[in-house]
Amino acid sequence: MLNNELCDKLKETLAICELHHQRMMFAYGSIKQYFPLTEFNFSQVSPIELALFDQLIYRFSKLQDSMGSRLFKQILEALEEDISGIPFIDIIYKLEKLNLLENAKDWVILRQTRNTVSHEYPFYKDIQIEELNLLPAEIEKLSYIWMRLKDYTNIRLNCI
Repeated sequence: MLNNELCDKLKETLAICELHHQRMMFAYGSIKQYFPLTEFNFSQVSPIELALFDQLIYRFSKLQDSMGSRLFKQILEALEEDISGIPFIDIIYKLEKLNLLENAKDWVILRQTRNTVSHEYPFYKDIQIEELNLLPAEIEKLSYIWMRLKDYTNIRLNCI
């Protein structure tokens, strides 16, 4: 049984991640018809849809940040795993070993994608389009990881 403080922190983190996930999926659902992006269809994006692209990138980044900086550590802490002083890469390998992440390298790629799509290249549309085209597959992967960890946390850690 988890102590109340850890359970409360975990509930808060789950709520934050859920908010980011819902808003990411809303934005993606609203603009997914543009993927794969081309120079032509990107030029057809309205200002409101462009704002949805920004929202998608922002929520993708925030979900990943919240999971990596909070959720992963809190789950391992709830499982009484010692993570004090270990590097982040070891945290994701520990999650993989516990079968909570299918592949730790997927998380590394997700972080690289987040870093890539966060940059703006207003004068290099071809680079921007190429990078944005990475998002659909990575959104699917991030969403799968989130749903898997959320379900695990709600069932196994019983912190509802």
